[in-house]
Order: sequence, then structure tokens, then C-alpha cells
Amino acid sequence: MEFDDLAKKCKRLAYEGKDYEEITQQISLTQLSKSEQKELRSLIDDFIVQYNLADQIKYQYTTQIILGTVALLLGIFILIFTYFKKETGYGIGFAACLIGLYVIKKGYVQYKQPIDFQDIAPKKDSKFHRY
Repeated sequence: MEFDDLAKKCKRLAYEGKDYEEITQQISLTQLSKSEQKELRSLIDDFIVQYNLADQIKYQYTTQIILGTVALLLGIFILIFTYFKKETGYGIGFAACLIGLYVIKKGYVQYKQPIDFQDIAPKKDSKFHRY
């Protein structure tokens, strides 16, 4: 296998949640030169870090969806409460429902996007920015 093919295989394995030892066992490094072996080991570490960052971002969007669901349920509760109490506070319940739906939609759209390493890089530039 060529170096690029091995790097793609390593990335795929890292994004399946494999750790460093499992990845190195599934690829053969003996056919590569010493410098290529060192570079591939560095890439494996980078891919594992990228996977962990992607997992954290997915968790943030899941939390956003849950918070939107809470807002939606709160809005529905307010609407039902004001309906049975014969009050005129429907606007607050309706606004909470709309906000909850918006937050759910926005979080779901972001959650379903495939994550590439450019998406998980830090948002602002810093001197530690490597990607």
C-alpha cells in the first residue's frame, strides 16, 4: 500500500473509534521508510484528536436539541395552562414553542452535517492553531 492509502485507512479507523494500538496493529508499517513511519504515526495521533473533537461537537449539538425540546415542551405546557385557565397569555407559550422549534431545527441541521477537520478547528486564530 502507498502512504496515502495507509493514511486514509488510518483516518477511517480513527473515525470508527479505534485507539492508537488497534490502528497500528491493523496496518503494516514495515514497508515504509523510517520518516514515513514517523509521519504516519503523527497522522494517527492527529486523526484520533480530530475524532475526539468531532465527538465533542456532536455532543454540543445533541445538548442544543435537548434544550430546544425543553423549551418546546415548556411552551406547550404554558399554552395548555392558559387555555384551561381562560387567560390571554397565549403569546408567551407560542413564543416559547417557536423558539424551541427553531433551536431544535438549527441543532439538528448542524448535527447531521458531516464533520471534517476544518469544521472542528478552533473558531478564532491563535498561535497554537495547527490546522
